[in-house]
Amino acid sequence: MGSYAEVLQIAEDRVLKKPKVYPENDPDLANSNFMNREEIRNEKAVYERLGSHEGIIHCFKALDDSIELAFANQTQELRGNWIQSLVDAFSYVHARRVVHQGIALRNILLHNNSPKLCDSGESSILLLGTNMEQFCDYDTTPQVEILYLGYVLYSIVIWKEFKYDYFKNMRFPEAEELPATDGIPFGAVVRKCWAGEYASMEVLRRDVYDTAELQKAGGTTSTWLGVLLLALLGSFPNVIVHWFAVYD
Repeated sequence: MGSYAEVLQIAEDRVLKKPKVYPENDPDLANSNFMNREEIRNEKAVYERLGSHEGIIHCFKALDDSIELAFANQTQELRGNWIQSLVDAFSYVHARRVVHQGIALRNILLHNNSPKLCDSGESSILLLGTNMEQFCDYDTTPQVEILYLGYVLYSIVIWKEFKYDYFKNMRFPEAEELPATDGIPFGAVVRKCWAGEYASMEVLRRDVYDTAELQKAGGTTSTWLGVLLLALLGSFPNVIVHWFAVYD
């Protein structure tokens, strides 16, 4: 669960997350210890800012040297509901003026049939008056956060992880670098995420909900079954292992 912390189950319903500690006789590792502790302190501050939200893993207790979180049991749920839950959660995070800085499948747990955000050690806490359509934090803009969320949404839809490193290339992906989204649920939403067409997480959230209503009215059962068949023929089991082995 992240590169800076280890997680231990301490009860049936909860885990303890604490910084990784290396031998102090190596100066490089000693610096890693300091940074790991700082990441935990930062994550504590983020949980304090965010408070409670159904789309974020529940925090029972946050201290400077450890965080007590709900244990994420692993069950399956309709992916359309997962997508709506995730955009709800990230819209809330931005509304609280927090930039997650780590939107990826590895930082999303499945708990009680619902995805929950976690690992906010690298997140940034902005001033409460910040315009969330115009911020730029360490080269991260609203469109960059939404770009990465688009990868997550697409990965959930097709049940195979897709990634593109914006910060390695310092640009949005070209069309030929992206997979096709025609004919898949929320395909138009995903394309807009990848093209930087949403001004904010809240605009994305509204579009996802509008799209979900249209899909319900038009019926998308056959489309979802087609996606499932493609997943079964591809690397579907690998994604199951990736998502469900949440405490690495």
